[in-house]
Amino acid sequence: MRSLVALALPLALCAPAAAQAPSTNAAMKYWQAFGLLPALDKDQEKIAEEWSKVPLDAAAKKVIEQSHNSVEYLHRGAKLDRCDWTLDYEDGIWLVLPHLGKARTLARLAALTARSEFERGDAKAGWGHVMDMLRLARHVEVDPIMINQLVGYAIEATAIDAAAPHLPGLKDALADAPAALDRLPAAMSLSKMLAAEQANFLRTTIRHLKAAEEKKPGSWQDVWKGLFAGDENPETRALADSAKSLDQAVQMVEGLIPLYDELAKLAALPPKEFDARYPEFVRKANADNPLAKAILPAVDKVGAAQRRAEARLAMFKAAVAVVRGGPDKVKETKDPFGDGPFEYRALGNGFELKSKLMFRDQPVTLTVGKGEK
Repeated sequence: MRSLVALALPLALCAPAAAQAPSTNAAMKYWQAFGLLPALDKDQEKIAEEWSKVPLDAAAKKVIEQSHNSVEYLHRGAKLDRCDWTLDYEDGIWLVLPHLGKARTLARLAALTARSEFERGDAKAGWGHVMDMLRLARHVEVDPIMINQLVGYAIEATAIDAAAPHLPGLKDALADAPAALDRLPAAMSLSKMLAAEQANFLRTTIRHLKAAEEKKPGSWQDVWKGLFAGDENPETRALADSAKSLDQAVQMVEGLIPLYDELAKLAALPPKEFDARYPEFVRKANADNPLAKAILPAVDKVGAAQRRAEARLAMFKAAVAVVRGGPDKVKETKDPFGDGPFEYRALGNGFELKSKLMFRDQPVTLTVGKGEK
């Protein structure tokens, strides 16, 4: 009996912990996807970057094959609701975000794969890639940091652009699409981003300044100058010498807190009202606090990108409804930036939807299908 126990013990120690629950954190799956990203040469990087235009030749197919395992883990992550990138916000303004660039690369490879699936007639597989890219985008946006949101919007755009040319031929694959699109995690508001940046970056910077001085007198200056390191703007670089004491540096950073509060209130206004009031806010903020121009985020640009992403996703949902139910379905849609439905225009082998929203002086549109304009 003792010999049997002695034999069984090493096996038991080596066996996997069957009772351990599988990870429910999507970020863990995405990090595995990032680890499996293929090492692309310059030509292959160009294929990934121009995924929507390159011919689906042997070179493109090789990139798709090399990306298979990475894209598979994208799907595994997208199945999960919870996503925690475990960012260390205590790093403050020096917080690093290595997952953002990798997520964009992964999305491009998934888009290339989706395009290949669509063009060989596998609508279900292609649509699966699109939906999981959209979920990846919202998982990237889970942290209330503006650069995260911008990367998320870019991934959303990639997903929509991958599906739109093929959407008219996907009717049979879209039965569950409306519900799946409605289940996407909610988008982050600008006001919430600003509140988080105030707490995580401004207040953390103050703690870093005080901690450095406590550790070694005078070393607060290293932290202060680090705020402006790498910025080539002469006005910004001059700020490195603007604070003559720790108290002055802390006072300047603290002076940004009420500006963030005011900006968060502005960001909650309707777009037209925000656009009208924002320039005066910027003028006054820059006059009141020399740090404002260097530290305050360009909320007008982030807000414009957010509105465009919102309009495009709403048009994408409307396009799915039109493909499933015909052109009259557009009458049931709601342009979030207009007083009624999106504008509909038939094309040779598809259609175009147009929002009342303007982005860079042009109306935001979505072209569906490959028909002539």
